[in-house]
Amino acid sequence: METIKKILVPTDFSKNAESAYAHSQEIAHHFDAKVDFIHIIPTLKYFHESISRLEGSLDTEGEIYPKAQKEAVQKLNELMDTHLADEHRGEAICRIGRKPSSRMLDWAEAGDYDLIVMASKGRHDSHLLRGSTTEKVIRHSEIPVFTVDAGLSSKGLERILLPTDGSKISLSALSMALLIADIYKAKITFYHAIELYGSSLDDGRERNPEKSDEENIYEALIDSLEDYLDGENLENIQINRGEVDFEDQFVITEGASSHTVNFHTVIEKSVTAHVGIENYAGEHADVVVMATHGHSGWAHLFLGSTTEKVAQYLDIPVVTVKPDVSKLRER
Repeated sequence: METIKKILVPTDFSKNAESAYAHSQEIAHHFDAKVDFIHIIPTLKYFHESISRLEGSLDTEGEIYPKAQKEAVQKLNELMDTHLADEHRGEAICRIGRKPSSRMLDWAEAGDYDLIVMASKGRHDSHLLRGSTTEKVIRHSEIPVFTVDAGLSSKGLERILLPTDGSKISLSALSMALLIADIYKAKITFYHAIELYGSSLDDGRERNPEKSDEENIYEALIDSLEDYLDGENLENIQINRGEVDFEDQFVITEGASSHTVNFHTVIEKSVTAHVGIENYAGEHADVVVMATHGHSGWAHLFLGSTTEKVAQYLDIPVVTVKPDVSKLRER
């Protein structure tokens, strides 16, 4: 299973941004990870155009904003002193950029981070608002992004929702879901929507006429899960079927020890997948974990736009995982 050793926490120093700090510490404690805080000072387009007309070159970060950067780094250090244990404290980073999301992602990818933890909303519910900076980070990040809000305590995450169409790409979010389940001792729910045109899990599969549509799709999803674990060589993760349908367990073996993560499967009919996800998650989940790409059958569910809609409109934390590009054409 995956591990996390390096976490990046973007902040604009707002009250809303604080919601990410406790979660970063909780995750760091579980994995003995380091946490870096980063603040991006945005520049203005006209300012850059003016600078470009001057003869010679100027080091924007070193010459134009030294005081602002010094003050920001001081604030970052104070926040890290307050919210992080000494053993998990990393670097206080301040950079300049016209596009905060791009600057942030460039730093994150160059720094080999395993996870970005950020607030869903920033100062005045706008700067890091889902739909602006956060949405851009979700859309473009190659690194998993955990967006949180003030409504969730780092101790209160018990229900993880993983939407899936049964494809390998959608199930690529499983490792992150299991990782979060381990941290918070949470239960996973796999959510599958039967849309108006049907379900991709019905395609070309033998049906048991004595079972309902939901039961047949459930069995197909379990088969897809087992195929995914085999295909990804996750031999240390096994499925233990429950005594009743829709209630099962993952058994995770690590060395000589093992532990279990309970999971529940929900099959529902919905006009569209993202509407079904939003309606169900609003009542039955503390966090949603989603892949950001999928195969052609349900491409509209996992190809960015729907994941972004879910991340934008839900009032609960969302973790987005971008799979390996080489798997995008796989079933």
